[in-house]
Amino acid sequence: MLTLISLRDFHREAVPPENRPIQARIAGYVSSNACRACHPGNYASWHASFHRTMTQVATPGSLPPDTEKLELAFNGREYKTERRGNKFFVRTRPEGGSYGEPQQVVLVTGSHNLQILWLERGDGRTLRQFPFGYIVAEKMWAPVTETFLIPPRIKEYYSTGAWNGACMDCHVTQGQSRFVTGNKWDSQVAEFGIACEACHSEGQEHIARNHNPLRRFKIHLTTGSDPTVTNPANLKGPESGLACGQCHSVWAFNDMPDKIDFNRHGAAFRPGARDLAQRFVVQPNAPDHVEQKDFIRHSEPDFFHNRFWGDGMIRVTGREFNGVQASPCFRGGEFSCISCHEMHLDSPGQTNAKTWARTGQLKPKMDSDAACLQCHKDMTARLVAHTHHSAESSGSRCYNCHMPRTTFGLLHAMRSHQVSSPSAQESIAYGRPNACNLCHLDQTLAWAAQNLHAWYNQPVPELSEDDRNVAAAVQWILKGDAGQRALIAWGMGWESAQKTSGRDWLYPYLIYTLTDSYAAVRFDAWKSLQTLPGFSDFPFTYTAPDDTLREAATRGYEKWLSEVRDPNAVYRPQTAIDSDGRFRKDVWQRLRSERDERPIFLAE
Repeated sequence: MLTLISLRDFHREAVPPENRPIQARIAGYVSSNACRACHPGNYASWHASFHRTMTQVATPGSLPPDTEKLELAFNGREYKTERRGNKFFVRTRPEGGSYGEPQQVVLVTGSHNLQILWLERGDGRTLRQFPFGYIVAEKMWAPVTETFLIPPRIKEYYSTGAWNGACMDCHVTQGQSRFVTGNKWDSQVAEFGIACEACHSEGQEHIARNHNPLRRFKIHLTTGSDPTVTNPANLKGPESGLACGQCHSVWAFNDMPDKIDFNRHGAAFRPGARDLAQRFVVQPNAPDHVEQKDFIRHSEPDFFHNRFWGDGMIRVTGREFNGVQASPCFRGGEFSCISCHEMHLDSPGQTNAKTWARTGQLKPKMDSDAACLQCHKDMTARLVAHTHHSAESSGSRCYNCHMPRTTFGLLHAMRSHQVSSPSAQESIAYGRPNACNLCHLDQTLAWAAQNLHAWYNQPVPELSEDDRNVAAAVQWILKGDAGQRALIAWGMGWESAQKTSGRDWLYPYLIYTLTDSYAAVRFDAWKSLQTLPGFSDFPFTYTAPDDTLREAATRGYEKWLSEVRDPNAVYRPQTAIDSDGRFRKDVWQRLRSERDERPIFLAE
């Protein structure tokens, strides 16, 4: 009897669920579990990474801790969650109406910064998004559209089937969307999350041929390389980088037949290839794929504006390969993602797996000048002469000048992965904050241009009156577009910038920015404000209604004036703050009236 019960239960568990995408046997793929026995160390480091948890089946262990007891409201609807055994459900009702039937939470994407839940739709394996995301660092739920840089008029962006038709392209290993009809999908994957075979290719042949110990021993004694599997660490820079770029890039399909093939059968790209097969990496100003890029410009006019700066540099996070590929370093054929990062804990002196995962899977010392000096060895002896800053200064850190934080995503400013040199011209022509003014927040563009001319003989561009007299950061946070404002709001909380530029004058700008129309900008203003003395515990709900936001800003400003402000503080005229700690009204009103209100949707 016990045996019969066990077999019955096993059969019930073995039957794949019908209300969500499933892990299936896709030709050649064997899953990470098949790699574990022979590669326990690599399996362990992968298992500790956030690649593994990019998509997970919803369980008590994968969901945020309070998922079972949520009561949330947004955009005219109320949501209540409940738990039944190890399953979680959401009920929805219009405000004042009745709750509908429960919908099961079946998948969760993300685990490091932001977690988003996906619900059954009741139509095969098609999913719909739960409209709230969990911000891990803050331990708080917020509307998903307020966890991205999205125009405030957009309340719900991801439609039914969005995970099946888009998200799974980069959040699983060898996903097959398998569109059926209407908005119905029959999606399956080789493995949820980014697993071994995403980077090393299918493992079936590798396992079959290496059952023979003599073959393994021969490889060990000779080439050390096994052609049945790909190791990105052994590839040249472009091919190695593309193993990451298959997900970490802005890409598009070559044509409709390739899109259909990708949808039905998954990616034809395999690590080690020189291109993405059915797809191509979109570089706006490169001479390739002209017809396809022209089609994108006509069919989606804001596509490039929402992803790239005007000169083609990427401005959204998660697309780092675009930057790597466009870097001068890349042209030498050796530079790639794994010049600084590693997919396993291979390097001597590496930290523990948890720290390694949380710091971008960097190799040891790759968060320092060592990352650049491994190639530019001659710069070691002349660092100060090159940077014109003291050796200990943040201005002598290679990253800060050549990889400044000009990309944005996941509510953070992040480093550009396109290695470049700072210039005032990039800020004037394309609106991108330059590295000098991201650190020297209290200085003008003219100041940056003059120093770059004196030190590196860069031409001084034509400058406006404001460029000569008003700090660049003040211009960006008052009249810039939402992307620029987000970068500066985050940057005002950067310790290096605060030490260089002073802190006293930052308060009124950050407090005012708590009322910005874009939720992501408000969030960064709040977090930066909390880094300033006297405001570490300042309470603020960045998703609150406009009236509440204004009340919070008034409360913050009064607190600063009466409790925190140094009455002896002296404010540089470039900051447009008068001696009483108030905005110079003429400058503030004029800059604010010139704000770039073009809708910005940074498509992460």
